Amino acid sequence: MKFDRRRLFAAFAGAASAGVATPVAAHEPFGISSAPRAEIDATTLEQMRGVLETGRIGKSERGFSMAMDGVECTNQQDTLFVLARDADGSVRGVLHFVPCYGRSAVSLSFMRRDPETPNGLTEFLVTQAVELLRARGVQELSLNFATAARFMNDPQNFGERLLGRTAAKLNRYFQIESLYRFNAKFFPRWEPRYAVYEGPLGLPRMFLAGMWAEGQLPKPRIPRRLARPRGAGAGGAAAITG
Repeated sequence: MKFDRRRLFAAFAGAASAGVATPVAAHEPFGISSAPRAEIDATTLEQMRGVLETGRIGKSERGFSMAMDGVECTNQQDTLFVLARDADGSVRGVLHFVPCYGRSAVSLSFMRRDPETPNGLTEFLVTQAVELLRARGVQELSLNFATAARFMNDPQNFGERLLGRTAAKLNRYFQIESLYRFNAKFFPRWEPRYAVYEGPLGLPRMFLAGMWAEGQLPKPRIPRRLARPRGAGAGGAAAITG
């Protein structure tokens, strides 16, 4: 999913975009800035960690299956952050973008805001990120992918309409429709994502791995007494140690 900048800002001027235009106006007092990870100081980094923690509101950590592990990004110093600061200069909202190497594009890794901030701060951050990242030479900005979005946005047949309705029904558990509707606010250019897997069992295994990575499903743990010792041979023999 990519933004067409002209469509995005033309939409803000119309009544159809009231769901985005209103929070944008309401949050203009917040200061918005962008910076690569390498330029963020320790104090700002600590405030960002605080937003990520409080933004969960006590819930388990959930995120995109393609998200980074956190704000440290030790090996990814060129990832970009867009920050919202209040009048005191404290960080109250965070967007994190990962560069798509080989092209002038970035993809959203995670977004989080302080729960004490007014609703709409995330939308405000996204709209400001378009301009800030454009000034840095970024030509495409992706809000990551929304699973089954095409089946809800533009189904082509009965089977796809059924899949779209099923995805909407599952929203209370997996927030599939909520993510689609959030992305749709920005009038993006929808692009398909493809999954490559091997064999008939590859697809369900990939699905489970994605759900585990996003925290949508609990990952089962193998009892220690059943776990295979590290270094065990093909026949289960213990590794020889000296």
